[in-house]
This record gives sequence, structure tokens and C-alpha cells, in this order.
Amino acid sequence: MPRSDRPAPPKTTPRTASRPPRTYSTAFVARRLGISIPTVQRWVDAGRLKAWKTPGGHRRIDAASADRLFETHVAAGEPEDDARVGAPGALSVVIVEDNAEDREILRLLVATALPEAQVRVFDSGIQALVAMGQEAPDVVITDIVMPHMNGVEMLRQLSSQCVVRPRLIVAVSSFGEKRRAELGELPPQVHSVAKPVDPEPFMALLRSVQ
Repeated sequence: MPRSDRPAPPKTTPRTASRPPRTYSTAFVARRLGISIPTVQRWVDAGRLKAWKTPGGHRRIDAASADRLFETHVAAGEPEDDARVGAPGALSVVIVEDNAEDREILRLLVATALPEAQVRVFDSGIQALVAMGQEAPDVVITDIVMPHMNGVEMLRQLSSQCVVRPRLIVAVSSFGEKRRAELGELPPQVHSVAKPVDPEPFMALLRSVQ
């Protein structure tokens, strides 16, 4: 049988369709973090979350990007210790401060002014916002200048998401009034306190909620 000089056709490998990346909807991410959809959209615009739009114009959030945020920021804070959990009906206090030294000062002042209160401490505005969405506190004390979400943005979100408004909200900052105003206007009825905190007036403010 004559041999053919024609070269054999190249072997072909079956093509496998590439899997589309895992994504979440903006609404899902907002629900998971306990924040509003516009906040998620602002984080996308700021580069904190990776996202793109479908041909139909719907925004999709990259799942890996969102999962990293969930893992980093969603853990709820724990009460300081068993002695400060308080009896049922005791005041609930949330402290949000990224500086460890300032956080400890605020914790001690709260413990002195409100010894029976249940205190939860966070170093992230996002963590605190998620926890407060699950259980509204009576008192919120927050720093203004923090990474990821500053105190002004956190308080705005708190105002829109909390069915029960905290009885006292205190914003602390080392910024002067002009520089602090550059971060945005504080919601109504927020008490502004300068750092370093003057202990006696601060504790008197805390005791006013009893």
C-alpha cells in the first residue's frame, strides 16, 4: 500500500469553557456587611472592592474581593469581661477607636462612669457598624479619623440603618473644627469631644443617659 507524503493532521485538544469569576450582587454584600447599597458602591469607586458592570448595566462584586472584606471586618467585638457584661436591661456601650492607647482610655472612662454597662470595643468602623446593625447600643463613642471607614461615614450609616437610635452618640477627634469638617458634617445630636479627652466632663456626659 503506497505511503502518503501528506503530513498527519495535528492533534487537537478539546477546548474547555473558562468558568466565569464568582460574583456577588451589591445588595448581597450590603446585607452581609449590614451597610447600605450606596456605601458598597462608594467602596467600589474608592477601590476597596473589585467590581464590574454586566452588559445589562448591573454591578457585580468580585467574590474573592468581598470575601476578604468579610473575613477582615465582620467579626463582632466581644464584651470586655464577664464583670462588665451587665444584668439584663443594663446600658450597652460601643467604643470605636483604632488607636490602642486612646481605646484603653475611653474604655476606662466608660467603666468608671457606667460600671454596670455592657461594653463592646472595636478598632474598625466597619466591624462596629455590622455589630450595631445586629444589636443597637444605648451609647456610641467613636473616633473620627480611622482607616477604611471614618467615624463621620460610620455615623451616617448608623443613622440610616438603626431602627432604634442610640440615646447618646459621642464623636472624639484631635482635629480642629475646620479640619474635621473636611471629612463631612456630623449627623444631628452628635456630641463632639476634643482629644485628649477631659475626663470629668466626658464622664458627666456619659452619666446623663442613666
